[in-house]
Amino acid sequence: MLRGIADFAMKGRWQAALAAALLSVAAMLLPPLNYLASGVIVLATLRVGPQEGLRVMAATLVVFAAVAGLLFGQLWIALALLLTSWLPAYLVTLVLGYSRSLERALLAAAGVGILVVLISHIFLPNPALWWQEMLTPFVQLLSEQSGWQMNATETQNFLVQMASMMTGLIAAAVSVNIILGILIGRAWQASLYNEGAFGSEFTQITLGKTLATVTAVLMGLSLTGMAGSLTLLVDCLPVLLVLFALQGIAVAHAIVRLKQKSVA
Repeated sequence: MLRGIADFAMKGRWQAALAAALLSVAAMLLPPLNYLASGVIVLATLRVGPQEGLRVMAATLVVFAAVAGLLFGQLWIALALLLTSWLPAYLVTLVLGYSRSLERALLAAAGVGILVVLISHIFLPNPALWWQEMLTPFVQLLSEQSGWQMNATETQNFLVQMASMMTGLIAAAVSVNIILGILIGRAWQASLYNEGAFGSEFTQITLGKTLATVTAVLMGLSLTGMAGSLTLLVDCLPVLLVLFALQGIAVAHAIVRLKQKSVA
């Protein structure tokens, strides 16, 4: 089925736009489908070039806006998806296309996530407090449910803890969306035009000792009393952890491939 999506998307600009737009609409009910929508834009950009990728993204915006307008009556959703999903994936695809390096593309995706953290801290004097205000009605609604087992003090502590994590989690979610879109699009490209190439590239991902050291330092800081005064740095930690989770998966796949070769 996934191969069929890629085949259909490669038939032309409007086919790619239709695939990406319909996947994005379906993602309103099943959010992970948005990764496939980003993957379509990545595939079109890698295969046909940056200019055509830009046209596909614009066509996707038009198709999605039309469908979303009919179904939801909310055209702003199209702009939100463009800014948070399609455009970031497209820009990181340019990094992949010009550098021919999956590692650099992943670092660029992490850079977008860190940019989200920076923007949050620039425009919000206290992001954690802002999130606390946003989450309060939701937590209050939960606390009124019959199955809620926390008392008032525990509920407040839970709210404060969640609010302190939200900026980093949102930034990590943006990076995850880009990374999965990149990986899906590149895997589709390899599947259609160069079977086996993606597997080799993925298992060779190496993020380096410097980034690993920075991540370890941030993890240490997040566990100390200094975390409260270094919130900007600590908010970047979830983004870096996403990268190294992916690095771990790549290493695991590399080990499996080596064992398969040795058995053969």
